[in-house]
Amino acid sequence: MLVAEEKIVESTAAGVDKVAEHVEDSITFIGHLQDLAMEYLPSILLAIVVFVIGRYLAMFIRKIVLQVMNRANYDATVRSFTGQIIYYGILSIVILSALSMLGFPTNNFLAAFGAFGIAIGLALQNNMSNFASGLLILIFKPFKEGDLISVNGVEGSVKEIHFFNTAIATKENRIVFIPNSAITSNNLMNSNYESTRYVTFIFGIGYGSDHHRAIEVLKEIFQQTGKVLNMDTLEIGIKEFGDNSVNIVAYPLINAEDYRDVYYGVMSDVKDRFDAEGIDIPYPQRVVHMVKY
Repeated sequence: MLVAEEKIVESTAAGVDKVAEHVEDSITFIGHLQDLAMEYLPSILLAIVVFVIGRYLAMFIRKIVLQVMNRANYDATVRSFTGQIIYYGILSIVILSALSMLGFPTNNFLAAFGAFGIAIGLALQNNMSNFASGLLILIFKPFKEGDLISVNGVEGSVKEIHFFNTAIATKENRIVFIPNSAITSNNLMNSNYESTRYVTFIFGIGYGSDHHRAIEVLKEIFQQTGKVLNMDTLEIGIKEFGDNSVNIVAYPLINAEDYRDVYYGVMSDVKDRFDAEGIDIPYPQRVVHMVKY
């Protein structure tokens, strides 16, 4: 009986010791948590404050830049893309700063991102070149949608400007996609860059025709269009004596949007008036002399 009681007492004492040990461990764990909280809580709060302020700062800077670009009349695509780059670029810096305050090794992140960026850049070298050229086109605007341009042997109206290529609609209503790097690395002619443009006309008349009368007729035709802006200072005269004709050149100044109407209208009127005035429009011919031996 005494032995049984002793065992019960020993078992009870062991249980009490285990409970006391668990309680002590719990108190120690809670103490560690409190110590960790006291140690890292300021850093966590500071990181949260930095993230919140940095996010609003990124949004504010993006808003200011978009307003400036809008006043400068930049393309909507440029504004949107630039705003995204600025926002996420600043936000990335803010996140890295917050992680650094929490003790994360941000240098490793930067090294990993750098290596990843280099690998992507090497794999997409040509596309990155087109992408960079697209940014240059959108920022400096050598042309815009609707402009009549000629580049790399293709002439047509600009339909759309993408980041990697530009779509040009030709006269046959075919869409040609030209890589942007090919546009920035070749000579580009934009017929709509200026609001006005000179049209070069060259008319050949026969050597037996009166070139003074021909020049008067041409001036009358230009005057009748009502769209020539430099009638008082119009440059017109004999350009050269060709093999088969006397070539008269004229440089009327017109609004860019009137180019086609003026060009086709003048060409038609010149043919009608020259025929009516008896002014010969020669065509290439060759005289062959036969000699008998």
